[in-house]
Amino acid sequence: MLKKLVLLILLLNVSLGFSQDDYGIAHSNYAPTKTFLHNPTNSLDNKVWLDVHLIGAGTFVYNNFLYMKGTQFAFFPNIVLGREWPDYQFNLNDSKKGGYQDSDFQLISAAIQYKNHGFAFSTRLRTHFDFRRISPGVGLLLTEGTYGMVDYYDQILSAENMYMNQMSYAEYALSYSNTFYHFAHETMGAGLTLKILNGYTGAGVRVKDLEFNIQDPNTTDFFVFDGTVAYGTGPNDGNSNIAGSGVAFDLGFVYKKTLHNVTHYEPYSEASACEPYDYKYKISAAIVDLGYINFNKNAQRYDVESDLSATNFDGNELTFGQFGSFANDNFTNVETADKFRMLTPAALNLMVDYNYQNYYYLSGMITQGVPRRASLGVRRPDVWALTGRYQRKWFEGSLTASMFNYEDLRLGTALRFGYFTIGTDKLLSMMGIWDFYGTDLYFNLRFYLTKRPGCKRKEKEGGKRNSADCVKN
Repeated sequence: MLKKLVLLILLLNVSLGFSQDDYGIAHSNYAPTKTFLHNPTNSLDNKVWLDVHLIGAGTFVYNNFLYMKGTQFAFFPNIVLGREWPDYQFNLNDSKKGGYQDSDFQLISAAIQYKNHGFAFSTRLRTHFDFRRISPGVGLLLTEGTYGMVDYYDQILSAENMYMNQMSYAEYALSYSNTFYHFAHETMGAGLTLKILNGYTGAGVRVKDLEFNIQDPNTTDFFVFDGTVAYGTGPNDGNSNIAGSGVAFDLGFVYKKTLHNVTHYEPYSEASACEPYDYKYKISAAIVDLGYINFNKNAQRYDVESDLSATNFDGNELTFGQFGSFANDNFTNVETADKFRMLTPAALNLMVDYNYQNYYYLSGMITQGVPRRASLGVRRPDVWALTGRYQRKWFEGSLTASMFNYEDLRLGTALRFGYFTIGTDKLLSMMGIWDFYGTDLYFNLRFYLTKRPGCKRKEKEGGKRNSADCVKN
């Protein structure tokens, strides 16, 4: 049922507690297998020659509708120690409700540099869920069903331009980037990541106009319904659970102002002292996850444009499939199809990273989600993040302040001890200080080499100095 799906994603899934975007390490020069997911050019000219990602997981969960009292819930006692959770509450003010959940499980991935080229690949399992512009009455219907709508009986409820989307898929990504310009103290690079997608589940509701009245738990008057319902779950025949396939790509650009002359520079080459040169600042931009999945196995789509009268409808008919069948049986002007397309959660990433001195950095990032109004698909949220970090070869720490959809201020932190990283982008949600609307916690385990095996520095005449200044790790 939709209400169980909403509750599961918005509340229960926080027990997994990992975050995909990992803003605390998004600018790290020691984690290209993670940072190239924000921009393909992050596999270029960083402080590790080879990076192998062994395992990592991610979930970000936030909404402004369901919550638990901060004085009754905290991350450690309730999630880690397993203390019984308090009852959830509803935020029923007049604002439109929205929520977003983003999870991934990253398997073996790698990134490597060769001269002015960067290569990376990644394998991930990903899920996304969002709901947008949900009125409080409709939100209560989705979570409680018609039996929980006593206070709304005999009221006219409506919704316009309302969206709900869910998709899960496997992603196989291959990335290439190149430093196409390096002269004096400036470099520029570009990169492309191609992603092959196998969809496992996909479902969407897009409502242009809805007006209804609930008389009692079993009787609802629909006056207007104009929208689309679609779902695909795959054949479930024991051989394959793939419901569809698609493609996506990332395209990135980076500019660096370097501390040393880079006219004849090749990272990790003998002529460059077998080490990368550092930068004073870098500016980058990327479009990520621009693509689609076509669901065409055990898939249904219903496009409805109808005026209706009283009909039987209760909370037990709130699955995507059951509601689609209900619409087809009871609504007029319904068009059906056995396939549909969902767009992936594309976004524009703008990043700047400033090297202050003595291993301290100050970074900024803007993620702008691409609108999803005319098509089915999850819309990525808008995030602004400001990060300060201290970065060394075997230790890295950061503090992040971020703004989610221009309204939710979050404080986060991340720590890297050698190959292991752990952090959160919503630290205070774990402490029971404020009402609990969502949380995250991320980790990853990697192995990296900061030197190219067999590389030997070239000595200048007289053997007194290397041909390039060394860069500290």
